[in-house]
Amino acid sequence: MKKVIVIISLLFSFSILAQDQILEPSWKSKGRSLISFLSPNLGTYFFGPIPIPVVVEAKLPEIPKQVKKSTDIANYNKLVKEPSEYDKLPKDKKRQFDYKFVQELFQVTRRTEARYEDLSSWLNVLEQGGSREGIYQGLVLDDVYAALENIEEKPSQRLLSFSLKFSQRFLNQTFKQESLAQLNLYSLKRILVEKALDLMEHYEVHNLENLNQWYSVFSSELAKDYGPLLKSPIRQDIRSEYHLQWAKSMPVQHIKSEFIIKLHKVMNGLQLLE
Repeated sequence: MKKVIVIISLLFSFSILAQDQILEPSWKSKGRSLISFLSPNLGTYFFGPIPIPVVVEAKLPEIPKQVKKSTDIANYNKLVKEPSEYDKLPKDKKRQFDYKFVQELFQVTRRTEARYEDLSSWLNVLEQGGSREGIYQGLVLDDVYAALENIEEKPSQRLLSFSLKFSQRFLNQTFKQESLAQLNLYSLKRILVEKALDLMEHYEVHNLENLNQWYSVFSSELAKDYGPLLKSPIRQDIRSEYHLQWAKSMPVQHIKSEFIIKLHKVMNGLQLLE
């Protein structure tokens, strides 16, 4: 018993010298475990309660009723993020991520696989300094997508309900259901994404933290309500704090591209459910 008391005393003296930290040092955790067999409360008595990490909850920022169009000259004065871990990757590693992005973008926008020449061409655009958002615009504004928008394919009731809910919650805009019902799946996807990108650029100009918060709440609620349609375990994560930390650590273009793919995936899935 004396030996245990000596050990406890030494560990306690170390705790006085230790620097304050959000999460306790490993020696303190080990000390608590070492004496827990004597009494369930003894570890807490000498070392205090087990610290709980602070969870940063994401909150939906203020959403303006109207935002300037993405072509507005003011949007050239965008805030700049610190270089992310992605920015530090070697060229060949970035190419792997970009390849996956272009491949997935074709699948969700056009519901078809990309041809080799398409992948090669768009990858070259990215490597020459093009943006992921720019590639998306190129895909939905070309003749192929225009033909898809002319297909007689009315949106399902589930898709309409989702579109109205998304617009009100994340765009602060209210549409009439009968107006949206006149569009087909491809037109509806393009319009909602365009409006969301305008809002994201508004945040990109005025407040990057609002962009991170908006994206993380969107991702969390989408995972809660439509997780099976997202398929990827990472995208199905319902924790807003997880998506917030991800957004803070990634380039803005990646936040935008993830939003685009997630929204398209859910809208495609809802259309197929009926």
